[in-house]
Amino acid sequence: MTGAQDQPVRATTDSTTLRSRFGRVLTVIVWAVLAVFIAGFVVQLEGLQLLRYTPVILLMGYIVWLLLWSPSVTIAPSGVTVRNLVRNNVISWPAIERIDTRFALTLFTKAGRVTAWSAPAPSRFATYSATRADLTRLPESTYAAGAIRPSDIPNSDSGLAALYVRRYWEQLRDAGFLASGVIEGTGVVTTVLRRETILLVVLAVLAVAAILLVPNR
Repeated sequence: MTGAQDQPVRATTDSTTLRSRFGRVLTVIVWAVLAVFIAGFVVQLEGLQLLRYTPVILLMGYIVWLLLWSPSVTIAPSGVTVRNLVRNNVISWPAIERIDTRFALTLFTKAGRVTAWSAPAPSRFATYSATRADLTRLPESTYAAGAIRPSDIPNSDSGLAALYVRRYWEQLRDAGFLASGVIEGTGVVTTVLRRETILLVVLAVLAVAAILLVPNR
């Protein structure tokens, strides 16, 4: 993670999207297991039985993707976008009052707090593997609450996301872009991801219909 510390995004020009590394690995593993199940069904089951169980497996694979791979944090000139399951939360930079990483990257605003599923706090093992270099050259706002938490260390998902958000926010502050303190509305815009929601509903309906309508022989 030292590379991330040395090469932060530049305010007003760059943007980056971060996802959980563990979540992506776990998604691939689960998909591989589900693919083995489907392959086994193709070999062992007849047409109707295959039709009964395949929609359920596809639904499981999609839910795993929604929970573990799809969530992300995007740091951009317009603000921070936190994508969780089937919702997008866009937080403007002036609206951010505090950045916390106790359980996961959490952005506090006047409208409430937004927690990033893609940036959970690390396990104890991850904190033990941290080095002294991981604790240096962190944004000054990291030390605002006093001692550095294990979840602030950049070798964790929460710490890396916080590193990018804090550095970008500090660059905007130092450049004078946050001086006015003006916030449009609450500064937080939440939208539903329609395509992902529709696909989830369709797969759920197909899975239920297959279990109820296709006979179990």
